[in-house]
This record gives sequence, structure tokens and C-alpha cells, in this order.
Amino acid sequence: MSGRVFIIEGIIGAGKTTFAKLLAEELECKWLQEPDEENGNPYLSNFYEDPNRWALTMQLHLLNTRFRMHKNAQWTAMQSGKDVVIDRSYFGDTAFARLQLKNDVMTKDEYNTYTLSYHNMTANILLPQICIHLITKPEVSALRIQKRMEKQTGRNCESVIDLQYLRDLDSEETSMIDVLEQQGVKIFRLEWNENKDTNNIKKQIKQLMKEINKYNVPDLLLDYHRRTI
Repeated sequence: MSGRVFIIEGIIGAGKTTFAKLLAEELECKWLQEPDEENGNPYLSNFYEDPNRWALTMQLHLLNTRFRMHKNAQWTAMQSGKDVVIDRSYFGDTAFARLQLKNDVMTKDEYNTYTLSYHNMTANILLPQICIHLITKPEVSALRIQKRMEKQTGRNCESVIDLQYLRDLDSEETSMIDVLEQQGVKIFRLEWNENKDTNNIKKQIKQLMKEINKYNVPDLLLDYHRRTI
């Protein structure tokens, strides 16, 4: 019996990392953290300072990093039978790339280079079994970003993130998740505007797992063909 790959999606500041970590603890499984400035994304500060110069470089770096994470997750799930939790997915990376194009931060040619890489990689990627979408109002996420900048020195570069960017990202994320749902991924949507302490999050995760465990995961052998976003 194969394990399940869980992906946690939501805009910047939604609370994905905390949720993913606690979900992995509940499942007693591996947790793969989203790359940030201190952990796997050396281009983040450069991007915020000069987005037109660094957008493609950063997105290709993140796409490759997330590709390796997803390969790790699906291999672990299939070989060990254990679940794996990913804090933002390979598929979620496309929301940022599309937004870079719409904001004229990436040129059309640069975006085509990104999509070429993405389509080549998808030949080796299976759909996740479950996606948990933490739905957060951009205004709430903006406040959380400000608060975590005050606590975490490695987050100072996020000071340039404005409300409109979060609104646009929310739209791209929602579109991406809708496509995953159309392709057969089971989506669990959680309203995540209220600030919750660790105990409250753990309680909500336990309740959510009751619903998730009712879901009969399809046989992975039926999903070796690849669909793209």
C-alpha cells in the first residue's frame, strides 16, 4: 500500500509552514519545507530588490527545488508506504510564474523558457493524492507578513510585498488549485483567517483527518500519465 502525498497551498503569510509541520507530526511522517531565504532560496532578496533581473533565475531555481522535493515525496510514499507532507508544491510554483508574466516582471520569452522546463519535468511527476488549501484574505496575510518580519530577521526582504500582489497571487493560486481539482486531486479547503495557537491547529487537524481518512485514494497505477497546469 502506497502512502499519500499531501500538498499544502495558500498565499504568502497564510500559515502553511506551521500547518504542514503540525500535520506531519499528526501523521508521524516526513515534512518537506518550502524553500525560503534561509533554507534553499538564495535569490529571494535579489528578486525583491530587482525583480526584472532575477525573476526567471529565481523561478527556475525554485521549480527545480520543488521538483526534487516532489520526486522525493512520491518515491517515499510509494516505496515506504508512509505519507509525506509538502509545504507548497511543484504545482503551486506555477502560480508565481504566471503572476511574474502578468506583472511584466518576466518577458514572454522568459516565461516560455520556464514552461518548457515545467513541461519537461512533469513527465516524472504524479499528481498528489490530497491538497489542503488554506484560504486567507490578502489583508490578513499582509498583517501576518508584517508580524513575522518583526520576529524573523531572515524575512526582512518581504517588506516590499504589497496588498495588490497578494490579491493577484490569491487569484493565481485559486486558479491552479481549481485545475488540480479538475484533474482528480482531492481538495480540502479550510478558511484560515483566524489566528490560531498550536493547540487549536492540532485540534482542527485531527478533525480534518477524520474527513480525509474517509477518502478512498485512487490506485496510483491509474495515474502514470501526466496532465499539466
